[in-house]
Amino acid sequence: MENENNICIDDIMQQIKTEIKEKNLTSDMLSFDDVPYKTAEEMNLTDKNILQDTEPASIYVNSHYYIQPYKELSGNPFAVFVKKVIRKLTKFYVEPITFEQNEFNVNVVRLINSLRNSENNRNTDAEKSDKLLSRIEVLELKQKSLASKIEKLEKENADLKQRLGK
Repeated sequence: MENENNICIDDIMQQIKTEIKEKNLTSDMLSFDDVPYKTAEEMNLTDKNILQDTEPASIYVNSHYYIQPYKELSGNPFAVFVKKVIRKLTKFYVEPITFEQNEFNVNVVRLINSLRNSENNRNTDAEKSDKLLSRIEVLELKQKSLASKIEKLEKENADLKQRLGK
């Protein structure tokens, strides 16, 4: 089996298998538990931290996505003249690339802003749902309390009716 770069995967796999046999390696020697890694909590990565870390980059990208095709010319008059001539000669090549890059940058910035906004909305929605859940718990407790009070009042009412009936 060969891909476009003429690399024979079967040969590579065979070399790996031979090397494993030569070194007497077995599958029980290593497991993923042996590989050290840090969880998101251990690295102290939360959604809010990630969003705060991207804030400066987002501000920079939003303000610097447009690229000027040319820099301001300075120097002695002869050098400026030569640079202007070179600029005129390469204009047909430089400007379309710059415009395409600017169009790409605009779309990337829109995507980044959209992702940041959706993440912010998701966090806001999560906070709202947490508040609603806690409010539901409070209301359920009040409902149970009122139900027990109603039950006591119904018993008391039944006792009073029974006394009046005797």
